[in-house]
Amino acid sequence: MMKFQLKILTILFLLAFVIPINANEDSYDFSSLSKFLQKEVKKGRYPGFLTLIQKDGKIIYSEALGYNDVKNKTSLKRDSLFRIYSMTKPVTGVALMIAVDKGLLKLSDPVSKFIPEFKNTKVLLRNNKTENLEREITLLDLATHTSGLAYTFSVKGKLQDIYLEEKIYPYFALDSLNNDLKPDKIYKNICSFSKKVASVPLAHQPGEKWTYSIGMDILGCVIEKASNKSFGDFLKANIFEPLNMEDTFFRVPEDKRGRMTNLYAHYNAFRAFNVDIPKDLKGKKPKMYLVDSPENSLFYKEVKVEDGGSGLVSTADDYLNFAEMLLNKGVYKGKRIISANSFNILISDQLDENNSIFPGLGQGITLGVVLDSKKIRLNRGDNSFFWGGAAKTKFWVDPKNNLTVVHMTQLIGTPRDLTNQIDKRIYREINRFEKLNKKSGY
Repeated sequence: MMKFQLKILTILFLLAFVIPINANEDSYDFSSLSKFLQKEVKKGRYPGFLTLIQKDGKIIYSEALGYNDVKNKTSLKRDSLFRIYSMTKPVTGVALMIAVDKGLLKLSDPVSKFIPEFKNTKVLLRNNKTENLEREITLLDLATHTSGLAYTFSVKGKLQDIYLEEKIYPYFALDSLNNDLKPDKIYKNICSFSKKVASVPLAHQPGEKWTYSIGMDILGCVIEKASNKSFGDFLKANIFEPLNMEDTFFRVPEDKRGRMTNLYAHYNAFRAFNVDIPKDLKGKKPKMYLVDSPENSLFYKEVKVEDGGSGLVSTADDYLNFAEMLLNKGVYKGKRIISANSFNILISDQLDENNSIFPGLGQGITLGVVLDSKKIRLNRGDNSFFWGGAAKTKFWVDPKNNLTVVHMTQLIGTPRDLTNQIDKRIYREINRFEKLNKKSGY
């Protein structure tokens, strides 16, 4: 009897090494990532993090660490609502390509076809004089940050002064927290904003350089004009509803406001955004400063300007649905959202040697494209694509590894960016797991 039991135990022991490990949340060990992020929270550098990692169609890591409200120690939750800021841009990019599929517009169309005021836009020279356009701005220029438009923080000198004086910002952000301004979207709608932008000179000729810009906000107006729908309605009908993104909107509904997060700003952010340091902060250097709370968030206001560059609120799960669609080449749950051709354009580098960003990194339609991961010191596969937001939200899609990552937090400005550290820990564990499976014969 003892010999029989010993044989059974021996068989079970051996099977432990040959039974395949399934790709589920229990089989990966992302404790290194969790400890690293928890340390950032403990040191007061970030309020909290919510991270979702999906591989081969299954979520292999989901964890909420830290706080929604640091002062009151309110925990961050899986369904928390985040201001995703520039992660709105890829959504606008997909909307643009849907409009292309519908025959409503072409990427080669001049912006003036939809917003005539851009026909007369000028270019600012170094001597602060202006010159005429050598060619018109196209929709492709807007979608790839090569139009010559900018942000208040992406240019300096005279043009930055003009952007600030003319109030060229359609969003809720630190730019609008100066003492002499109310934190509000001051335009009637996205098209009135776009017309105003057309009166401001460009930083350079269209297509000449890459300058991070408000181009995607202008695309919102273009899509409105082309579709005869509000930009928000176009997104809802063509993206949010098909992708089951029930918690993504420009304005947070009353019944969902209990899930809204606090938004913090690091002390350094005020200088980075060219904003006066609040009076109650002068002489102090707190690691985080509350700038928008769930009690009376700016994102509860009636929406006048639906800004396609930075205006959406979303959840990690909603954005994971969006990322899954991109991983599946424009298809979600068997339903095609954008055509195969439009998808290929969306994720392909649109820059050339004259306007490229830097080696290893390309620009698709509103998306960054990893051309050579080694050159930008990342572990993800080449031809991955990604984007992030001002409050340090980020996502990426890695077709080579059949992987999507959505990482949420709420901090504008930071003492250091965590992208490379997060990337390293994720891929280190994935590689360890794959080697273990390979060693086991699976």
